[in-house]
Amino acid sequence: MTDNLNKYNEVFYRVFGVKGNELEQLKLKESEGWDSVGHINLIASLEDAFGINMEPDDMFDIFSYKTGIQVLQNQYNIKF
Repeated sequence: MTDNLNKYNEVFYRVFGVKGNELEQLKLKESEGWDSVGHINLIASLEDAFGINMEPDDMFDIFSYKTGIQVLQNQYNIKF
């Protein structure tokens, strides 16, 4: 597992209080805690963890654990 993937996972663990095997099932508005406030906390935590400032469109494109990785890879050149 890469350092960036570990960092990404740690953000999700901290924000949503989940365990490792639950990560890939996380989805906006479907997972406990991932409501509008949870989403803001997630975005702020990702920005801090990766030293980026996300564009508003990119923030809305993150609606699951998997799409978050895609956005960070494609829009911010973060390697996983």
